[in-house]
Amino acid sequence: MDSAESHRERPRWRSGSHRAPSPLERTLAAAGPGNGISAVLDWDRYLFINTDLTVTLHREPVGEWVCPDAITYPERTGVGLAESRMFDEKGPIGRGTRTLFLGPR
Repeated sequence: MDSAESHRERPRWRSGSHRAPSPLERTLAAAGPGNGISAVLDWDRYLFINTDLTVTLHREPVGEWVCPDAITYPERTGVGLAESRMFDEKGPIGRGTRTLFLGPR
């Protein structure tokens, strides 16, 4: 019961500031939605609540584009894990993980 999906994105940024987001800010924004990218349960029948987000990087990200390669591991106990391998234009930069609360709608 797992699914892996890659999703290259350039996160849109809305803030009161007129500056462009940094590569680190873009990476942190892209690390969050991994379970939505790699959902393996029917959205109409189940809810997915992110209870935390941990992002671990082994180098500074560069550029405007980020690719989370995501996989979700649901368990019958109602807990799951979503994991995203994070890439930028130069290659791997780290991982994002989310603990999930899963339940019927």
